Amino acid sequence: MTSDQTDIRKEVDDSRGLLKKIELVVPGFRGYRQLEDLRAADELLRRQVALWLQKGLTNLRDARRSLVDGGDYNSLESVAALISRLQQLEGEVEHAEQGYSGIAPMIRIGQDQLNELYEYDFAFVDTASKLSGVCDLSAAVKSQTGVQGRLDDIDTKITDFKTAFENRMREVEKIQIK
Repeated sequence: MTSDQTDIRKEVDDSRGLLKKIELVVPGFRGYRQLEDLRAADELLRRQVALWLQKGLTNLRDARRSLVDGGDYNSLESVAALISRLQQLEGEVEHAEQGYSGIAPMIRIGQDQLNELYEYDFAFVDTASKLSGVCDLSAAVKSQTGVQGRLDDIDTKITDFKTAFENRMREVEKIQIK
């Protein structure tokens, strides 16, 4: 993790209410509470990633509108395909498997494994932020140069992000099988 990004796990721990603090001292509930809080932190983190991807979608939709306004219809099909792929990816991120700890789960997922999953997801925040920035085509559309090259770059970045996210899913599945 970089120093400029906030570790949500600490924020979740710090925001525990009285009932959750009591659970931390009750035998048998302490581990459950810690794991549930870690899952909550990971969910919040994935929402941040999804928000960055939504910003990328907004950038692509703005580019599509600018292309139409400028009479450049050659790249519209490519932009539409990228919008579709990014929408699908955003949904996969937002609704991704996160591992269940539960009070009496059939498969025990420990704190180390959930922390590993959190670290995995933490890396996606920066990647999604960069992907969102690449989706901003306003300068290329205004200058009417390099649009197709930028679209190819976005396509590559979406593919790379999707591959990395699929690797994350394999990690989650590996955690669940243990």
